[in-house]
Amino acid sequence: MYPVVFKHRSKLYLATASMLGGTTGLVPWVWVASSWYDPVPGAFIFGGFFYLMWTGELARLLFEPQTKRVARTLVVRGTQAIFIATAPGMLGLYGGALFGIDYPYEGLAEQVGTIVLGFGTVVLSIGLILEWKRLPQVVDSSARIALDMMKEFGFGLDDLRLWVVIDPTLDNLGKTYPADDEFAILLHTGSIYGTESGGLYQTMIHEMSHVYLFQKKHPSHIERTFEEVYDPIVERLPAKWQSRTTRAVMLCPLEVFAEDLTFKVLEGSKTSWAKAALEYFRRGRAIRKSLAISSKRRMWGNALLLIRNCYYQSVMQRYRMADSGAIVKKANEKLLASLPPIASTSFDYFHRLFLELRDDITAEDFKKTLEDYLSKFIALAEGRSGEDAGERKLRGAVLEPTNRLES
Repeated sequence: MYPVVFKHRSKLYLATASMLGGTTGLVPWVWVASSWYDPVPGAFIFGGFFYLMWTGELARLLFEPQTKRVARTLVVRGTQAIFIATAPGMLGLYGGALFGIDYPYEGLAEQVGTIVLGFGTVVLSIGLILEWKRLPQVVDSSARIALDMMKEFGFGLDDLRLWVVIDPTLDNLGKTYPADDEFAILLHTGSIYGTESGGLYQTMIHEMSHVYLFQKKHPSHIERTFEEVYDPIVERLPAKWQSRTTRAVMLCPLEVFAEDLTFKVLEGSKTSWAKAALEYFRRGRAIRKSLAISSKRRMWGNALLLIRNCYYQSVMQRYRMADSGAIVKKANEKLLASLPPIASTSFDYFHRLFLELRDDITAEDFKKTLEDYLSKFIALAEGRSGEDAGERKLRGAVLEPTNRLES
């Protein structure tokens, strides 16, 4: 396995350096005797802080459930100190604007707040640097253990062609794609110390299951199949968001086979998966329909939501996971009741398809299954009860223009 790569880490360090650089401007003896300089330190601090929040790195450490460690403690305490330090200034700002008066010892309070702000920023930065420095080591160690586990259960990989990449900009916990004769596993930083969906080992083994299926040329993971049926879709779909939605839908059948291997390799992974799925339904995300302005985009978004819900319910039934309180069933019934009648018919079809996928499927049968599956999805997304002649040409699966299948 190649050394673990951390994408965009330099940008994260630059944002941290921006915050630290701003704190030096808060110290009185480095101030420049010019009015234009006054807002510069605050701009550096705010800019770095905003970027870390925008990428989700700071929010991940502050709010997401994670294991306890020194780096996270420093980040939390440093952030708390920063917000406490801004209180005197905010109080003076709003007090003056609303009441036209200054509170007692306002100048002294703001000076103390400035010192606390600098201290909090330094503590926060130290925590972030410790976090990012350690992440590749944790991932590398976990990946090697996961490779041994895969081999132990008879699913050994050719790890000499394997890349593992940490990418804080991913839109989910992990992705896998082939690149020429090599394979890359991308991990979101949130999957490393996070507890969602079973944590790092479950995410790692799930993605390695995709690599195994690619290397063994399992019918569900043959790139040529996707090329042959997806290219017509790319040519006919007018909007990029339609292609992205179709790609997301296409990946669901692949996930079934990867989960099958994950559940065999990692003890307790079914329980973790079911817990995450039930939480998804319990929080109401399963009935949160698309809010897009365009009616067409809303229809496609709702069709994707239905597929996702159907996938979760089917996998739970496929592996006999308990739906305590019928949370999943009730949520899906509520969603279907709010959609056109075609949704119920389509849901039954997708539910049956996910349940009946078998490991011994042939490449030809999987291709036909994928064609029918996407044909039904497009009919649902377009609000049609059936498939017209033009749509038959659109059957297929999704690859990016760079010919890289992600999951």
